[in-house]
Amino acid sequence: MTKFSSFTAIAFISLSLMSSCNNASKSKPATAGELSKMNKDFAKALNAKDAVAAAYLYTEDATLLPPNEAPVSGRANIEKYWAGAIEGGAFDVSVATTSTGSNGDLGYEIGRFRMSITQPDGKITVEKGKYIELLKRGDDGIWKSIHGIWNSDTLTLK
Repeated sequence: MTKFSSFTAIAFISLSLMSSCNNASKSKPATAGELSKMNKDFAKALNAKDAVAAAYLYTEDATLLPPNEAPVSGRANIEKYWAGAIEGGAFDVSVATTSTGSNGDLGYEIGRFRMSITQPDGKITVEKGKYIELLKRGDDGIWKSIHGIWNSDTLTLK
């Protein structure tokens, strides 16, 4: 075997092993912490009044399915949606994960949320409910929402 052939064979084997290692780490099941990070970061973004950061937690082609409203598709429109919620008085947002799971690069998170909203008359309402996020792991290993839906249990005056 020539030096060139030996080098080519070693390079091919090395690349194959690196590729299989990368695929193995990407396809391993995600932890609950990894899958719930998206919504924990989302709550932080809304509490910081940062619609750009909130929208970045969704893929470019993600869709929101808000209660009693039309679907909101695309990251730019999702940013506008959350900017409207922030301008509309949303604050004190919190989430609690109740269930997660993944298979390869797709996963889900189910949880509960709480959000306070200052109404135009100054009264504060508290919305509590549940949500589900369908998540996709990007090439960078970060889980982002591809579809999110939520609904309210109650809307109460404070």
